[in-house]
Amino acid sequence: MIAQADIKKPDSRLAFFATLFLVSGAAGLIYEIIWERLLELYFGVTIVAITLIVSAYMGGLGLGSLFGGRLAQRIKSTLLVYGLVEIGIGMFGLFSSTLITWVGRATAGSNYVLVFCLSFLLLLVPTFLMGMTLPLLSQAFIHRVEISGRVIGLLYGINTLGAAFGALLAGYLLIGWSGFYGATLAAVVMNVLVGTLAILLNRKSPVIKSSSGRARRVPQSLDRWGYGPILLASFLVGFIGLGYEMLWIRILNFFNKSTVYGFPTILAVFLIGLSIGSYLWGRKADRSPDPTALLWKVEIGAATLAALTFFLAWKAMNIPAVETWIQTVIDNFQRPASPFLIIESEIVFSKRLLVFGLLEYLLPVLLIVLPTSIILGGGLPILDRIAIDNPALAGRRVGDVHLANISGSVFGALFTSFVLLHYLGSETTLKILVLLSAVFIVLYLAHTLKEGGHKKAINLLSLTLPVLLVICLPAKGNLYRTIFNAGLTEDVIVEEYSDSVLSITYINSGGGFLWIGGELNSFFPPNGDYEEQVMGCAGASQPKNILVIGLGGGNTLFTLTTLPSVEQIVVVELIKNLGPFISQHLPIPNLALHDPRVIYIEDDGRRYLYAHQDARYDMIIIDPLRRTTAGHDSLYSKEAFELYRSHLAEGGIFCLWHDESHIIPATLVSVFPEADIFRDFAVASNQPIHYDFDFMNSAADSYLTEASGLVMSSTADRINPTTVLSQFRRDRDQVLVEEQGTITLTDMNPYLEYYLFHPPISWSIKSKYSTVEDFLDSIHNCNDVCRNAISVKIPQQP
Repeated sequence: MIAQADIKKPDSRLAFFATLFLVSGAAGLIYEIIWERLLELYFGVTIVAITLIVSAYMGGLGLGSLFGGRLAQRIKSTLLVYGLVEIGIGMFGLFSSTLITWVGRATAGSNYVLVFCLSFLLLLVPTFLMGMTLPLLSQAFIHRVEISGRVIGLLYGINTLGAAFGALLAGYLLIGWSGFYGATLAAVVMNVLVGTLAILLNRKSPVIKSSSGRARRVPQSLDRWGYGPILLASFLVGFIGLGYEMLWIRILNFFNKSTVYGFPTILAVFLIGLSIGSYLWGRKADRSPDPTALLWKVEIGAATLAALTFFLAWKAMNIPAVETWIQTVIDNFQRPASPFLIIESEIVFSKRLLVFGLLEYLLPVLLIVLPTSIILGGGLPILDRIAIDNPALAGRRVGDVHLANISGSVFGALFTSFVLLHYLGSETTLKILVLLSAVFIVLYLAHTLKEGGHKKAINLLSLTLPVLLVICLPAKGNLYRTIFNAGLTEDVIVEEYSDSVLSITYINSGGGFLWIGGELNSFFPPNGDYEEQVMGCAGASQPKNILVIGLGGGNTLFTLTTLPSVEQIVVVELIKNLGPFISQHLPIPNLALHDPRVIYIEDDGRRYLYAHQDARYDMIIIDPLRRTTAGHDSLYSKEAFELYRSHLAEGGIFCLWHDESHIIPATLVSVFPEADIFRDFAVASNQPIHYDFDFMNSAADSYLTEASGLVMSSTADRINPTTVLSQFRRDRDQVLVEEQGTITLTDMNPYLEYYLFHPPISWSIKSKYSTVEDFLDSIHNCNDVCRNAISVKIPQQP
């Protein structure tokens, strides 16, 4: 016989299994980050592809939650089954990278319907198993209705906290240190360890039946509300929560730029807030005489705090100290600072630099995301508490409620990204999400018919503050205009779309800058930076058919349209609406994109090549952003270079811009049999490379004629063939010797993106320029005067 006092407390094993669930949550997020990235390599990193992949992942979790809840109701050894499920996740994880890579290569470039289906099928087994875990544990440890809130609050909160740690662990350490294979193996070990301990330490527990007698009266919230409204409320909790997350990612990426650390950081802070809120509000739900009233108060409180935080941040931009910080952020590409210093040729790791750099990076995220997410964390535990009126049905109720929540999360992410942000902008999206929380009050009042008008009026009056804040929030586009005005004091054009914020700022001289998502992308009028690369690469190929991956500010494309040999240029641009935006506001891209020889396609570059296996080009040119930009390495990996090489026509060349002088050249020469490395760009081919000096002169003259009045006066000097070719640094043989032992980029080891804990390569290029004469011999129509003019400009060995 079990004492009444004992059954009011959670099972004594709960703390131990909660610890296991924390580790399980960490493993789950490590898998999610890795699997999403691997699928993106073959299915694309367009906003559509990413959303479909994430939706497939969430769909598996939802089905698993539904099935797990019903299974938990029918079995006795739920903890044993839980242990087996964890081991099953680990076993799939062990082979997951190989399986995804194999299927991805076989189906790369598929249409978006197939992308979703393949992603769903590939991830169905592990996500289905993951979704089962919470219902199983809930059934195992909820023996009384009175403790259901604190049990679920603890389990859901601790698993969410583990997920936050997993996001940080994968994003900051594991992938950078050991690549995707190593990070996956770490998650596998976590799952197997959790499952094994759960099985070993599972012992038969006494069957505790709920009794009709209670120490205190427990309100029958389920009977009062009905099961349908509970599931609708759970759907809305997920919809609003993911809506806020998408909005925060959009705004904070404007400051934190496009590094691989941005998403894990925002996600981790969001999850930490949810975990804290889940635990606190779950306990509160057990003590509350009316959990349904607590739910609407929590949701209205979260909406009020989200609006207030946004409003205060917007107003703070007019404070001089904040203006100075914004200017620093915009000028210096705010991102986690490398903790390594080079002092007297020695590499020194600075803990102080690491800590202060991370604090500065985290501060905006903590201020914007954490307070609201703590309040949002109460939604699910409170709903679980409302739904559970019988301990025997605890697992099933949790499964149903969490399926509704996951469904709402998927729709919230889709609707916010593709509709609200795209058509209405960040500011109006926030207003809609805040006002949508009023539905919880409506649901509450609609099912509390016995309440008097006075109490209903008080409930409705609680909407006053969030509504007032909504009225005071900035109009569409004003947030980003305020940021630029505070940081640059320049005129600005801002347009927001489903996957980015596009901006153009102007300076007094008439020129300006193009910004994508808050990061400087290109400038106008051009001064020769883009043109130098085109002239060098075109001189080696005299191309007729060109593929350009990445439109940028359109300067490279315009230069290509002026080449006398060009017949067709295919441009593949990842950022949706970038082409129409810059074409509307800038003269050079307007001319280029309206050239009848140009075919403009919005897609991922690798995805496009996978989908057009038979296409061949005289020149393939890529010009992504900086090496620290998220996704950079997927265009510079060994596998990507092999893909480009397979699409070159006879005598075709591959041309790339680079801002790193060791790893990228080493990777390039590991794939191409011929390569020349210049200061800022490289040329590679399947055949020996030759440069036509006369063609380059003709191309430069043609460009200057077409670009008359649109470029800086210094451009003519910079695109002179002598100046361009004098940027030569090394050929393939020299790179092979000098970079022997240098790491190469692969799809599974994106070394440059995860830069934070990698010491810089300490040696300088050890060039003796023994290959300069061979390089000069490869320049056709270049006499002795020409050769001497080029060679004297090449930097000599120190």
